[in-house]
Amino acid sequence: MNRFIDFFLSIRDSKFFTGLVIAVIVASAIYAGASSYNIPAEYILILDYFDYAITVFFLIEILIRIFAEVNHPIRFFKNGWNIFDLIIVLVSLVPVDGAESAFVARLLRIVRVLRIITVVPAFRHIVESLFKSMPRVAFIALLMFIVIYIWAAIGTLIFSETDPEHWRNIGIAALTLAQVATYDDWAAIMSNVFEVHPYSWIYFISFILVTSVVLLNMVIGIIVDVMSRDARENLFDNIDANDHMVTKENEGL
Repeated sequence: MNRFIDFFLSIRDSKFFTGLVIAVIVASAIYAGASSYNIPAEYILILDYFDYAITVFFLIEILIRIFAEVNHPIRFFKNGWNIFDLIIVLVSLVPVDGAESAFVARLLRIVRVLRIITVVPAFRHIVESLFKSMPRVAFIALLMFIVIYIWAAIGTLIFSETDPEHWRNIGIAALTLAQVATYDDWAAIMSNVFEVHPYSWIYFISFILVTSVVLLNMVIGIIVDVMSRDARENLFDNIDANDHMVTKENEGL
């Protein structure tokens, strides 16, 4: 039994197998992109077989990882990334036939590309940092919503008659300000009301300073802070682990 487990562990932990998984995921991405084109009928069958081969490989790969944890099956399911991979593989096995299911089939194949996040540790670190920063980012997002709501209400009072297309109600005004916050042609929006309201630049510049310069940069700062903190913790853990191994080796001597 131990030989059986060691065999699957050696496969799972080998660099060649990891590289092969990444290559297949890239091939899956290429397949998802190629299937969006109008492909001649004689090549569709080849692509279908290619898709079946990718699905079978992912199934074998997830089974290898499960068999490698036979002695501790709960350990496999305690890892959220393993659950994520398992769900994607199982969803890929769901048969989708008929023209009405073509959209669902393509969507499932595209989602399968997300597996590269679980294979590459750097991607996992980035995604984990994003999730850890979500509670703090949520407060910034709430503050940004309040700012947009206030500026939208002011904008409807001042500009609704001059430019009803962008300011006729608070909902449209909020969408307009979301466009302004991303610098998407905001000068053209301001120019629509500038002749009638020459001091409107104060309104737009103040909004950009509060949202784009301050709040959005705060979001970036939070994410960078979480990532750097995780990096420091991982570094300290590795140092402690190495010190523990050196101490055990010295005790053995």
